[in-house]
Amino acid sequence: MEKLLIPLVSSLEFPTLWRVGNDGKLELTDQVIVLPAKIAGLFIGFFVLRWFLHRAIHKIGRRTGNGNGHVAGLLAKSKRGSQFVESTLQNERRAQRAETVASLLCSVVTIVLSAVLLVMLLNELGFNVLPLVASASIIGVVLGFGAQTLVKDFLAGIFMIFEDQYGVGDLIDMEKATGVVESVGLRITRLRGDDGTTWYVRNGEVLRVGNLSTRSPDQVAAAETNAEAAASARESAANAPAPYEAPAEGH
Repeated sequence: MEKLLIPLVSSLEFPTLWRVGNDGKLELTDQVIVLPAKIAGLFIGFFVLRWFLHRAIHKIGRRTGNGNGHVAGLLAKSKRGSQFVESTLQNERRAQRAETVASLLCSVVTIVLSAVLLVMLLNELGFNVLPLVASASIIGVVLGFGAQTLVKDFLAGIFMIFEDQYGVGDLIDMEKATGVVESVGLRITRLRGDDGTTWYVRNGEVLRVGNLSTRSPDQVAAAETNAEAAASARESAANAPAPYEAPAEGH
């Protein structure tokens, strides 16, 4: 750590706020006004650019997520009602995915802009940013090795969202847990089991996902019918009287 801090501290070149005038007295330099103005300008530019980019991302996300779901309620009364209901669910899924992706992009934009702002502020304060960037790179590599599991979870969550493997309200089988999806995060997916148990599954641990909600209504009805028939057959077999056996002839 000392090897990282020594070059950074030794490279400091603080701005001159005071100087000795011709009369031998201390007087303020232009940096007293210029430096705060530059710092204020950097912060103003940061917040304005961040607001503009976030607004643009959310606007694009809303356009991507909007579908024809607002007319599905009226059209569902027709003979093709089930098809429009399914279309409505797809629109909701698309809107949820677009909102999640927009939030992710906004977070990335904030992180990048914050890093740029920090470097520019340090440069204005007299820091030599080259040793700082080199030190930050080394620290980032060290933290990266220590946070491999966290990075793995985040990357898996990003791919799950972009590939639309499942969404809120879907019944899924994640091998480690089965239930209805309550929330889809970048690191953790929360499920609600049949018995009410809440399952928190790390995205990086998921090797396979079975989305049971993607089955068509006919397949679901057939599966329910088969399950009911099997249950009825088992109940009938259990309640059936024992077969009659003729008594053996006595001597």
